[in-house]
Amino acid sequence: MDMLIHEAARQAGLSKKAVQLYLSAGLLQPQVDARNGYHQFTGEDVQRLQQIRWLRQLDFSVQEIRAMLEDPSAAQYYILKRMTALREEKRRLDWRMAQLEQILEQDCLSPNSTALTPGPEPWHTPLPLDETDAYLIVSCFLGSLVQNVELNEYRRFLWQRLLKVVVAHQTPELAGLRDYIYSLTPEHAGQLFALCRRVVSEIAALPPQKVEEFSGRVLEHLDHNLSSSAAGRLKRRYECFLRPSIRLFDAETCDILREFTPLFSEYQDRLQAYCDAMLHRLQLPENAALCARLAAFFGPEFSPDQIGSGQLTALYSLSLESGKVN
Repeated sequence: MDMLIHEAARQAGLSKKAVQLYLSAGLLQPQVDARNGYHQFTGEDVQRLQQIRWLRQLDFSVQEIRAMLEDPSAAQYYILKRMTALREEKRRLDWRMAQLEQILEQDCLSPNSTALTPGPEPWHTPLPLDETDAYLIVSCFLGSLVQNVELNEYRRFLWQRLLKVVVAHQTPELAGLRDYIYSLTPEHAGQLFALCRRVVSEIAALPPQKVEEFSGRVLEHLDHNLSSSAAGRLKRRYECFLRPSIRLFDAETCDILREFTPLFSEYQDRLQAYCDAMLHRLQLPENAALCARLAAFFGPEFSPDQIGSGQLTALYSLSLESGKVN
């Protein structure tokens, strides 16, 4: 049964003013009675208001809530981002508690005390990676391959093993990758995840007879992007996002993923065919100038004698310039 805003607010546990705020922000769109202009709220609208109230209690912004409600698949990113922020906050609170306990136990504030020696502040060192971060990183790069896999007991075991392997890569570069992903605006994060899904899905669906044509098109688009205003964004995307991930997907990680889903094996087969075709093209004399530009712009790992499958895959991502992803 439809209801007016006062009743909807009461059932959702919100004030009328809060409901009006969420209406103006576009978080829900109840029907409007054409006779009087009043909003008519349904039970589903009340449920949506309760979801919004819950998310606001967890300190999500209105902008973040809008992004999650518009694209439920993006909710995972915002939840993981919030969990990491809380971990950092907890680390700071734990440090402050430890300092207060030291003051009490050592009587540091007495006139004759010389024991006031603050411990090292935790925010000067990166927050260590944990399985929350590993979940985010794997989902970001390979979400289209793993998101719809039915989890049985063995696959749950493999997934936990995979996360532990990723966590074991405790490098500043990987921590920087996590921080880069979390620094993005909701709009840019959505664009980046869509870009990753596109790279994986298009390579996974690449027919063998189209590999040569596909690799030629990648180089053509890449050459264009390096000469455009997008070049700076491409370099930042490689340095902050793509380069740190290359070492992450090593032999052990790939072995686990092959067991986790046959889709990864199919993806790897197509990826290898793409990499072989790309390497062949880069070694042709007519592409020597492009290779020199790649090595000068992105680093020596892009020279034909050093380039590996990680860099070759990155080239496809860098050829897909949306114009917005930082």
